[in-house]
Amino acid sequence: MAETNLTPPLTSSPRWENVRRSIYRFRRNPLSTVGFVMLVFIFIIALIAPAIVPFPEDAVGKVRALDRLKPPDGEFYFGTDNVGRDIFSRTLMGTGLALQVGVVIIVLAASIGVTIGCIAGYFGGWTDELLMRITDIFLTVPALILAIAVTAALGKGIINVMIGIALVWWPGFARLTRSLVLSLREEPFVEAARGIGAGHLRVLFRHILPNIASPIIVKMSTDFGFAVLTAAALGFIGLGAQPPTPEWGAMINDGRDYFPDRWWMATFPGMAIFIMVFSWNLLGDGLRDLLDPRARR
Repeated sequence: MAETNLTPPLTSSPRWENVRRSIYRFRRNPLSTVGFVMLVFIFIIALIAPAIVPFPEDAVGKVRALDRLKPPDGEFYFGTDNVGRDIFSRTLMGTGLALQVGVVIIVLAASIGVTIGCIAGYFGGWTDELLMRITDIFLTVPALILAIAVTAALGKGIINVMIGIALVWWPGFARLTRSLVLSLREEPFVEAARGIGAGHLRVLFRHILPNIASPIIVKMSTDFGFAVLTAAALGFIGLGAQPPTPEWGAMINDGRDYFPDRWWMATFPGMAIFIMVFSWNLLGDGLRDLLDPRARR
């Protein structure tokens, strides 16, 4: 009697199939792919800039009076500024600083906002009312104005800029997280976790938070570029990184008095900000299609 082969056919797991479909959707969006490639290039530049720029000493305050205000040429690709520093070197060296600023702001803001949103949405009642009214107070003031006020109170400097922006950026994360938690806290799997004796923290961080992570990640990616832009705005008005730090907003401020005759001083740092923000926005759109179930076809 012939033996019956009971081994099931080899098929991909449902989870792997979902991953493949998600990657396929991401690749179908050419703009998202462009944004991803641009960001990879930006990260590479940030890592290797100190080794490839022609004048790394210009990022730490070297002054060359004889080379001041030279237009772009074969030696100074982006021209020089009012004290003779190479703008190409300073722009590339500022890439790493811009990424650091964005990461710190978004991580701090998300940590504060997600924590407050989880507590408000899960416990409800007077806790929800109190936390959401505090959130509303922050939302009534334009973010840039409030960031300027907080940073001015803390004092000039890039660290205070990151803290100041994070302290006014968290309400969006709090509102989003609260709405997501409200939609999940009565779900059967949450009730089951409570039924077997799981504590509030375990329910929140083990069962609810992993199921709301995707929209939060999408918001972090889309907000990253705007955080960099806000930090550059504070640098432009003199509250950010102090000279001679190669910060893009401060570099634009240095060039505004010479514009348009010495257009290169403000143009190239401005283009760097545009590329950074544009790349993160494109990636954010792709991640939304990748992670948001409502965007899936």
